[in-house]
Amino acid sequence: MSVTGSNSSQPINPDKPEISFLPKDYKVKNRNLDDPVVISAQVGEPLVKKVLTDLRSSTDVLFYSTFQKMKLSDKALQPSTGELVGFSGERVPIRGYIWLQTTLENYPDYKTMDIQYLVVDCKSPYNIILGRPSLNAFNAIISTVHLCVKFLLQDNKVVTIHEDQREAR
Repeated sequence: MSVTGSNSSQPINPDKPEISFLPKDYKVKNRNLDDPVVISAQVGEPLVKKVLTDLRSSTDVLFYSTFQKMKLSDKALQPSTGELVGFSGERVPIRGYIWLQTTLENYPDYKTMDIQYLVVDCKSPYNIILGRPSLNAFNAIISTVHLCVKFLLQDNKVVTIHEDQREAR
């Protein structure tokens, strides 16, 4: 048996700069090897802490307790039926969905996108889960080793957001 590589090594997006993670991106002290990448994001008006970046999630989730703390009205929810099914098979009914402007930033650099969040009423250690839809919309790359997120601005500048500090969790 043999394995051969492809001769066509064309970059997927040749006009975009390479995003890489370097030793200088590693700013974590006393890290646990299974720490998730948890950041803060501007969602609507408030700055929301405890935002989990989760590539395994097929949707973006806003927990109802956070929805209420943001002083959003239930009337702002668009109807949605169905349930979210979690990792262990638990089913959580969807209360509805809402579109909110979401900003990822490392001042003075930022990027804002309209994100559709499913609102669910269940307990969570997080306020929001940014799943594949929003991470792809932001063209975000996550490094669990460096506990940070990188994304491109329109001018092809690479922006880095490091995890929230432990006391923020």
